[in-house]
Amino acid sequence: MSDVLIQWELSEQPLAPIPSANNPIIVPGELVSYYGPPKAEAEPERERITIRMPKYGLITVDLSNKRLNGTVTRNCLEVYGAFEDVLMISLAPLYRRRGWFPLHAFAALDPADRAALIAGQIGSGKTTTGLALLEAGWRLLSNDSPLLAMKKNMVCALAYPGQLSAFDDSLTRFERLKHFIPTQPPSGGEPPAKRVFRAEDLFSEPWATSGVAKGIFFPQVKPGLEQSQLVPIGPKKAVLKLMPQAVEGWDKALIAPTLKILNALVNQAPCYDLELSPHVEQLPELIAGGMAP
Repeated sequence: MSDVLIQWELSEQPLAPIPSANNPIIVPGELVSYYGPPKAEAEPERERITIRMPKYGLITVDLSNKRLNGTVTRNCLEVYGAFEDVLMISLAPLYRRRGWFPLHAFAALDPADRAALIAGQIGSGKTTTGLALLEAGWRLLSNDSPLLAMKKNMVCALAYPGQLSAFDDSLTRFERLKHFIPTQPPSGGEPPAKRVFRAEDLFSEPWATSGVAKGIFFPQVKPGLEQSQLVPIGPKKAVLKLMPQAVEGWDKALIAPTLKILNALVNQAPCYDLELSPHVEQLPELIAGGMAP
């Protein structure tokens, strides 16, 4: 993406500017909203989209000229993961137009160079599962946003770098991660915070660049379960689970290509609901055993 020009200014205001009333809103949202170009300037040959993230920035993506122009707040630089999220959200339309489709998932490569994709919402056990793989010697492709791409008729997961983060209840399950938990408990009323760390600070040569997708896993914590287990699911159910993590409804021209690669993915790699017990040491062998050769 060396031909993309990014020009962002830092604002001293706590919230991002609001687009002009002349910019038609396409998709409203509490965290992210999308706006079209001003009606008087709409040109079929020049695609533009404006993205507003109230706490973090207002970015206009010029799809025709590959430019990201806008303003970001200090929160974008100071809040964990905010800069990476703003950058991914802004670049995602350009990625898709190059055949790279972002997926909200943890992605890791096993010792046999097979990529596992672990998709789930906050609290599902996605990060805990991913950390268990890294503890077992797997390599990291992405903590949050691997890119799916077709290579030689196979769906591959491409690396997207970023820091790792986890809540304390995940860190306590791994001996060498416990030191990230503060010795002093948070003051009353503060919500639980994710602890941030670099994979390079804990694991030897932790990063991989790409791998063929060989398994898709949807973790879910099961209270009382003594042994984690895989429950196979069909391709149609798997696609429905993946769609909210990959499809951008406003980007209508790229919905069909996104669905195409998701369908190729679920027909290429076995798909499972991963029912989690508290015993994280079981996970690497279990997940490796469920992956295609």
